[in-house]
Amino acid sequence: MAKPRIKKGVTLLISRVNSIITIPLFFFGTHCSIIFLLFPRALLRTTNHGHWEPALLNMIIELFLLVLLLKGLSKAGNLDYADLLLPLGRWMSSFLLIPLTLYLLLIGIMGIRGFAELMQIVFVLRSPLYSLLILLCLITYVGSSVGPRGILRASTFLSLLYLPALLFALLGCSINNSKWDNIFPIINTSFDFMHHGMYLVSLFSICPFLLLGMLPPVTKVRMKPILLTMVPLTILYMVIVYIPILVYGINAASLMNYPLATSIDTVNITWTIFDRISIFYAAALLAFVMLTASFVLWSSALLVKKMVPIWKESYIRPILCLFIFIIAFLIPNWNSYMSIASKDVWFRLFIYILIPLAVYFRGGFIQRKERK
Repeated sequence: MAKPRIKKGVTLLISRVNSIITIPLFFFGTHCSIIFLLFPRALLRTTNHGHWEPALLNMIIELFLLVLLLKGLSKAGNLDYADLLLPLGRWMSSFLLIPLTLYLLLIGIMGIRGFAELMQIVFVLRSPLYSLLILLCLITYVGSSVGPRGILRASTFLSLLYLPALLFALLGCSINNSKWDNIFPIINTSFDFMHHGMYLVSLFSICPFLLLGMLPPVTKVRMKPILLTMVPLTILYMVIVYIPILVYGINAASLMNYPLATSIDTVNITWTIFDRISIFYAAALLAFVMLTASFVLWSSALLVKKMVPIWKESYIRPILCLFIFIIAFLIPNWNSYMSIASKDVWFRLFIYILIPLAVYFRGGFIQRKERK
């Protein structure tokens, strides 16, 4: 009698630790992999002042979609996207799951291709693009092979290891090179950013909330810890937008392709073991990009496996990894990268709106059916 009770107690403890610590750190880390490279550039071009307003609106939109998704998942029980939506039938489930799978792959493609560009700037200027992409895709494939529990454990370790380094880089940039007069005017009463197409591009930054829909069979996702994580995330969103403004001013910062990376690279702290503080930034970003890319590769492979059960997952993952490499390699330069980020806006909005709504209504249907 004692052994089953001990086993049950350990299982409950692990579940609680995952809900309170592991999942929020994973949620925070996946945001870090997305927002640092492209988000400042996109948001700086939406308006000339009051940039905290569009950043805050981004988080409000994500909060609404996140609550909708988590409520649907909690009503449905331990079901992921495939288990929730496949019973709707072949045509409806394909209409929902195929675009979702493609979008998950797109997250991996954009993350890996964007970081390869940063690696050429910070680490290895003369290395060919294909060699960097091969390295990143191999790490992604190995990471996806450990499974969701391994990825979640790695997210906790990497967050504890690299978040301090990332915060150190941001803090060093803020203290050393900031001109605080550049922050004014703070308030934008015209809300002109809402009329700017670049604002819709910046909404790519909220996509990590979709990854939570693949976790219920692995571990329970509690709403309260995730909502509490939104508070430091909102602060981080505002900080990474205002650092280039404080360093360069809005006119210069809005013209840069890599405003945050360039701002961090201006800091020279002689007592560190590295000459450039941007090394801390790039190393932390590498960890979070690989974490997110590994998870989306595992998730997309699982979705494909459940949609087509006769296919072996051991074959699906390498094929999808090769697909990520090929598409990333076909993006020739940063302008093409930004063009993709601008042209996939409506596809992205389609996923953001349709998937949380489908999960919410499907979860409600399952809950009512169980009550009857």
